[in-house]
Amino acid sequence: MSHDRLENGNIIALFPCVYYGLLASYSFFHIFALRDYEGKDGQWGSFKIELWIQCFATFMAFMSYYMGLCLVKTAVWRLSCQKLTLITTTSAFLSGVVLIVIEVIESYTWSAHIVLCLYLGGLLLIPALIGVSLVKTGQVCLARRQSIQQ
Repeated sequence: MSHDRLENGNIIALFPCVYYGLLASYSFFHIFALRDYEGKDGQWGSFKIELWIQCFATFMAFMSYYMGLCLVKTAVWRLSCQKLTLITTTSAFLSGVVLIVIEVIESYTWSAHIVLCLYLGGLLLIPALIGVSLVKTGQVCLARRQSIQQ
């Protein structure tokens, strides 16, 4: 395995860090600033429960993102480290924002079926789609830049 492949693998590991950090920050804000927590668990108990739930969500989203990148693995290894870092952090941030928006929408809906479908789509589909689309966009930009230079 070449050094570039190992470095790109380490860059892909940024996804769960950014994703979990965003979701944990939202949980902290939601529980401590908005004071929306379970009375029997208290603030810290509710926060701990939220962190475990966010940990599971991060694992599921990362698996989805990684499987999506495995579909375009040759394109991923051709990208520079800076572009892959930008793509990975952008994918994690956008996927986390989508999940937060779904959570906000969930508080205004009453149907459990709609909420479950939105959560599954937000956890399993969105990270893979965002990651693949950003990699393909980066690949197209790289090809365009190479054709202009020739």
